[in-house]
Amino acid sequence: MSDAPQQIIQLLNEGAIGEAEAMLEANGGPLFSFVHGYEALNQLVMSATEDALNNNQMLLSCYCFSLVKAGRARRASALLASKREIYSSVFLRDLMELVVFIHMSDPVTDEQFERWKHLEVLLPIDQPLYDGLYYNCMAIVLVRLNRLSQARIIALRSLESYRQAKHTALEFFIHLHLAHIDILEGNIRSAHRATDMARAMLAEEDAAHISGAALVEILDCAIAWETGRFDSVPERVVYLRRQLLSGDSWAEIFVELCRVGALSIYFAQGLESAMAFLEDSQTDFHRRHGEFSEALDVIGAAVELLDGRHERAQLYATITETSRKALGATGAIVLGGVLGKLESDAEWLPLPDAGVSTRHAVVGELSKATQAKLERDKVRQRRHVQNAMRHAVREGLVGLFLEHRDLVIGVSSQLASGKFARGHIQLGRMARRIHNLVRTSYLTPVSLSDRGVSAQQLRVLSALREGASNKQIARKLGLSEAAIKYHLGRLFVSFEVSKRGQLIEKFEESINS
Repeated sequence: MSDAPQQIIQLLNEGAIGEAEAMLEANGGPLFSFVHGYEALNQLVMSATEDALNNNQMLLSCYCFSLVKAGRARRASALLASKREIYSSVFLRDLMELVVFIHMSDPVTDEQFERWKHLEVLLPIDQPLYDGLYYNCMAIVLVRLNRLSQARIIALRSLESYRQAKHTALEFFIHLHLAHIDILEGNIRSAHRATDMARAMLAEEDAAHISGAALVEILDCAIAWETGRFDSVPERVVYLRRQLLSGDSWAEIFVELCRVGALSIYFAQGLESAMAFLEDSQTDFHRRHGEFSEALDVIGAAVELLDGRHERAQLYATITETSRKALGATGAIVLGGVLGKLESDAEWLPLPDAGVSTRHAVVGELSKATQAKLERDKVRQRRHVQNAMRHAVREGLVGLFLEHRDLVIGVSSQLASGKFARGHIQLGRMARRIHNLVRTSYLTPVSLSDRGVSAQQLRVLSALREGASNKQIARKLGLSEAAIKYHLGRLFVSFEVSKRGQLIEKFEESINS
């Protein structure tokens, strides 16, 4: 520890609060931890009396930074709210409120956003570290508001400010934010570059990032899911989630980890394991951010929908605008996929910056294919899936097709030939890969496979349990009613029953055994 922090700590131990405050202000003030490190910050906070911490704007700001670092952002928020009057600087008060806010998961109100926007004109001149911190926080706020294009611009401004301040440790986090924005937009090649940059900086400054390696790995897992190379993801996500409880993190990265973790676990291990992961994640999210996450519930609904269970997904057909705002960009993306699959008049939730991102282009075509499937128009369904692949191939987006597997399975065998690619080798390979992944993604529990139940019959059983008629099942699975009757006949024989109710009962006994 350098001389200045030691001198401030000594003054605090001696009770010389005024002298300590003056010296603290000359050594970073509220940004003391960014100049001297969190170890020095913690010693400073422990050296100050409770009265000094609660009644001095510089010390209170440092105390709030230490609380946020320890995962107690809600405590810091309550403290700031009760001590607003001690701040002589409106800029510092509102900036601290913003810094604490991004470590919680609360939705952004219009009043907050307008107030924080006006902070930009109050930024101290020739202090790039303040600029960088402000733009860093606003980039996270914009992601929470689903304004990804604006978030990217603001993140780049933060990057420039941190570079001007020569603060590599904070520049590292901006590359993470940029990678996350790229992933949400489906720009995987750019996300690779951003994570590679963060990884290189981590190698140079590893002492400054206790949890940095875990944050980079979370984004690596997200890229792995999006590109369909997620075999190793299920075994890592629980460890990574635990890392977020004690190190640097923010709500958006937690939700992103849970999205790719739940999906990867579902396709590798099945519904029960995926839902158990989400249940534990909700508990850990509450421990870290002080509340439960609506976005994690939406992810649960999406996973259940993949398994043919519509009950929870259907609840979101009438979700209010206020609830939508609480989801953030990741939750909104998942909800958009859920609403696009429901057979209802629910308004499909547009993805961030509609018409701009690769993800939006792919999902837009898949939503059109869904409508064609409902209308029993396989030619149009196949054409839209092909168009989706054309949009996806440049970035190698594969995970989206697994997320819409019930749509793809009906036409993927025709796409597997790659004829539609017309000499586009990469597109042809991608079509075959998606076909193989989708075809093998329907996991049949051992208790059912022992009865000879096929993946297709499992889909029929799942739809039957939802109370669907033969006609509705045929429409949902893209099959003929004759095919449904054939599969049901085989299932009656396999389960040794003669009625639909008995079949459902035996099915539930098998999967719960």
